[in-house]
Amino acid sequence: MHIKQCRFILNTLNQTLQNNKIKVQPKIKSELFVNFVAADANPYTAEITLNKVLNSRFLRPLTKKLIKHEVKHIEQFQIMARYFAGLAENIDKGLNNFKDFILQKYPHFEVSKFNEKFYKKTIAECGLVKKGHPLFEKAKEYVEAFKQYPDLSILDDLEVWSEKGFKQMKKNRKNKRNLYKNNILEIEARQASKQK
Repeated sequence: MHIKQCRFILNTLNQTLQNNKIKVQPKIKSELFVNFVAADANPYTAEITLNKVLNSRFLRPLTKKLIKHEVKHIEQFQIMARYFAGLAENIDKGLNNFKDFILQKYPHFEVSKFNEKFYKKTIAECGLVKKGHPLFEKAKEYVEAFKQYPDLSILDDLEVWSEKGFKQMKKNRKNKRNLYKNNILEIEARQASKQK
């Protein structure tokens, strides 16, 4: 990646964090995705990954939107981690519960290292989300939305195809897209990507 593009990405990340008053900065990196994913926010590692295909100065407006979108997801994960720590009334136990919660949905994340340092710093900077906190209900909503987040992987589609046929696979895929589109996590991230 060119130095100017790296600076652009880091400046965009810093500006987005500042605009959203997010105090703890996630890592951002660039990788080649072969599954047509443009960007990804990983709740386990607390990293944002951009597709290397987008590392062009001509695609900067799109890259800027993607960074804003993924930063919103990182913010949502921070709120969930603070919520779990608040419920447990113990930071270590709460983060362990949050880690287990993520692994229930994405067990393959276990090969990576959970970014406990990032979430502990978030809790130190922003505090716990306990009952009565202004973000308590929002955090509960995020947790439910994460539970209902559909598996958009091609492997899931292939499994449905092999078991139920091509028509069922297409129907299942359409249903998953609707669930994805109407999930509060995605609705808020799409809104964040449109902010100036």
